[in-house]
Formats: sequence, structure tokens, C-alpha cells
Amino acid sequence: MKLWIGLTIVNVALVATPLFVANPLITQTPGLLSFAHASKSIALAMSLGLSIALGIRLWRRRAWSAAALLVLAIGCALISRVHYLEWIFAAARGAETVGIGGFHDIRDTDMVIAVSLGGESRAYPVRYLAYHHMLNDQLGSTALLPTY
Repeated sequence: MKLWIGLTIVNVALVATPLFVANPLITQTPGLLSFAHASKSIALAMSLGLSIALGIRLWRRRAWSAAALLVLAIGCALISRVHYLEWIFAAARGAETVGIGGFHDIRDTDMVIAVSLGGESRAYPVRYLAYHHMLNDQLGSTALLPTY
């Protein structure tokens, strides 16, 4: 039974990894983002495999512990197919802009997404986009959706 509990814990961790990585207080490195993306992909396969194995175990032994783990594995399978981060991090709207001289909360090492159109420019600090992951904005007559 310890094996099944351990596999279920790993399964829950795989499903929860993207939520942990999306935390704005976490430094989001390319490797960590790749791991979060891969864990979401692996989570579905693991959830389905674990659900089948636990279903067989429940069929053979009729143990409440197997039933509880099966419910958890099926829940993980369902959650791994949902883009739950889009519910949590809705697009930001109504951004206020300020000239670079008035923006004091940016470091020289911060990454930005920059856009320049028709002589106008905007820079969106990735650190700020990390929470909402996208921002509806407009530069001149052009609609923009910088995303991260």
C-alpha cells in the first residue's frame, strides 16, 4: 500500500507543479518552466495509469484505502486536463503607463517584452506579467496582448 500512496503523492505533485511555478515570488528559470510544462503533460498519463491500476486493486481487494486513492487519481486526471492557471491568473486590463523616468521599480537585470510601433514604444516587465501572464493594452491604434 505504501507504493500506491507514494505514487499518488507524486501524481498530485505533478498536477500541482505548474501552480507552484506560476507563483510570482518564484524565480522562473527556463529549466523550471520546462519542468512545469512537462509535469503537466506527464500528469495525465500518470493519473490514467494510476487510476487503472488502483481500479484493478479495488476490484480485487475491495479496500477503502484503494477507493480513496482511486478517487484522488481520477481527480488528478480531470484537473490535469483543465487550464486552471487561466482561472487563477485572468488577463490584466486597464494598465496605466508611465515614462521610464517615473518607473523606479525595475532593475537593470529585469527582462522586458518591448514593442515599438510608429515611433511609440512600450516595455512590459516580465516580472509583472508573470502574475497575470497577459495584459490587454493598446499602442496607438494597434491592440496588443503581451503575454508571458
